[in-house]
Amino acid sequence: MKSSKHPTLYTKYMDSNAAPFLFTEWLNEFNATLVKKNSLCVALFSIDKELLFANETMALLFKGAPHNSFINPTFDHLLSLDNSSPLIFDGFLTLGDYVSINTSIWAQVYRKENKLLVLGGVNSAQLLEQNETMHQLNREISNLQRDLIREKYTLEKTLTQLNEANSELKKLNTDKDRFLSILAHDLTSNFNTLLGYSELLTENIRIYDIDKIENQINIITKTANNSYGLLEDILSWARAQSGKFPYTPKELSFLNVCNEVVESINANALAKNIKISDFSENDIAISADENMLKTILRNLISNAIKFTHKGGHINISVEKGDEYLTISVSDNGVGMDYKTIAKLFDISQSHTTYGTEDEKGTGLGLLLCKEFVEQHNGKIWVESELGKGSTFRFTIPLSK
Repeated sequence: MKSSKHPTLYTKYMDSNAAPFLFTEWLNEFNATLVKKNSLCVALFSIDKELLFANETMALLFKGAPHNSFINPTFDHLLSLDNSSPLIFDGFLTLGDYVSINTSIWAQVYRKENKLLVLGGVNSAQLLEQNETMHQLNREISNLQRDLIREKYTLEKTLTQLNEANSELKKLNTDKDRFLSILAHDLTSNFNTLLGYSELLTENIRIYDIDKIENQINIITKTANNSYGLLEDILSWARAQSGKFPYTPKELSFLNVCNEVVESINANALAKNIKISDFSENDIAISADENMLKTILRNLISNAIKFTHKGGHINISVEKGDEYLTISVSDNGVGMDYKTIAKLFDISQSHTTYGTEDEKGTGLGLLLCKEFVEQHNGKIWVESELGKGSTFRFTIPLSK
């Protein structure tokens, strides 16, 4: 019932025929408001194109002579329209000039006697339509912005992945060059030594005395052991880089693991009359990959033996922290300067070192130590002074 009454009520209130009678007493107020209102354009011209009146809003639209500011329709065209009724034009009126921004308003032009009255402003229906259009455009712009943000994020992510892949490729290329260098130089040198002394023995076995034969066999044995250790390091490094050296931590007795490693290489220490001191009698439980830990200890202790003079000593000590065990391997050997230290854990830096008995090293073992320590979320570092020895330290997590 209510819905059927509303059209009648609105029709009554919108009856244009009733307006003149309803607002007769308000004409002064209407005139004042219409002239001052900035949303309404008011201008009065004579048919001689003379501007008789323009409110401030309309005056802002004029460029140059007011009558020349009528672009579409022109002032002359308005004068030519049929004036049998006062309203001679009802539609869009474009004002301005041809060299700057123009403005179109919805206007009615009336002609009475020798005057033209121009009343214009914003068409509410048009304004609503424009608002809807702007709202739609804003939505589309927002969607485009979101799409651009997503695309930018995707591009940045892709760029990051490409940079990471490029860095990894550079690292792999550096590793490859390092391995080729080791294979080409160090292994070739070792095998040349093996072949050379083997041929000498074969050719002169009946001529050499027992001491000379024993000396050359010792050289062959030492070179073979060095080559085997080098190959073992290369294979371990390659397996670690390819993910084929699985990290499988478990609870271990550090005392047992360390004793086992020391026993396996103690013959090398005895050959140089080097004493490896007792590191600890207190057992400590750690969480580590057994094979990796043995490789770390074997490399560090072997290096200490290599760079310690005959009759020297090596000390293995531990310091228990809250979460990690710090293990130190110290020697009183030849030591290192800061330039050598800077190259130790950098695969891009190639350096060959010789022990106190001319034992050869490539530094690959230390790189392997670094790789395996980092697998345990630990750290490895060195403190050394030339001529006074070195101390290598690394951390391994304690068993929880």
